[in-house]
Amino acid sequence: MVTALAGCSPKPAENSVFIDPQFAALVPPDTTLLVGLRVENLVKTPIYQKYLSGGKIQIIDRFARGTGINPEKSLWNLLLVSNGRQSFVLGRGKFADELMAPDFSKKGVRRFGYQGLTLFGDEQEAMLLVNSSTIAIGETAILRALVDQRPSFKGLPARLSALTKEVPRQTQFWGVYAGGPVDLPLTGNLANVNKVLGLVANGAFYFDLSDGVTGTMTGVAANAQDAQQVHDGLEGMLGLGRMMAPKNQPELKRVFDGIRVLQEGQRVSVKIAEPEELAGTLVGIWLKR
Repeated sequence: MVTALAGCSPKPAENSVFIDPQFAALVPPDTTLLVGLRVENLVKTPIYQKYLSGGKIQIIDRFARGTGINPEKSLWNLLLVSNGRQSFVLGRGKFADELMAPDFSKKGVRRFGYQGLTLFGDEQEAMLLVNSSTIAIGETAILRALVDQRPSFKGLPARLSALTKEVPRQTQFWGVYAGGPVDLPLTGNLANVNKVLGLVANGAFYFDLSDGVTGTMTGVAANAQDAQQVHDGLEGMLGLGRMMAPKNQPELKRVFDGIRVLQEGQRVSVKIAEPEELAGTLVGIWLKR
């Protein structure tokens, strides 16, 4: 049963973002949003080590608290899967010795079975042990539905697969969106991403933290008029940010200078290029509540 649930997927194209084959086999056909983290690569970057360690990335912190593992040593990849109404998080890593199945039992956490697989949690939220290195975390009802429906899954939905080809393979943080309602579990100023996604028909984003912070966020609106609205709104936010930057914090204005908004027909792109010395300021803006 575990082997069948994990499944197999074709090897991803070398020029598109890496998606763990174990994950691709667990994405339902109605999925509209994927957000991925190459944790094993991210934690090695200077930006993470200086500014993002210690539970500052919510999705990593949630997974670490649920499993009790050290994400900087034992977590490889994470993938948020959502259809706009329901979501769960997939994780792969070294959760136990190769000769032993992971055991996440602890005080207040119940261990129970479903269709031959093991869950840890309660009737509200749980962790589903897909195999010794793959776990799904979410509402218990959603995880049970995942087990029930998995035989009908045919790999990554085509509309999402096409969007992942826009994301460079080496990126550590990325996402693709195929339209419809969305509610990302983001805090601080990053929560504004939900509002922007509501105005576009599809899009993608990716960030590389290997040397400073570089990245692109792209959205395709329903028409050129909507795209212009998105473009103008983003430009207005940047302009307001520059105006409100305190005079004793000149680095804030320099951060905004590293962000460009471009429009081409129905497509709007935000290009970000910040050197390492400004990365901490940018991270502070993202995470500010």
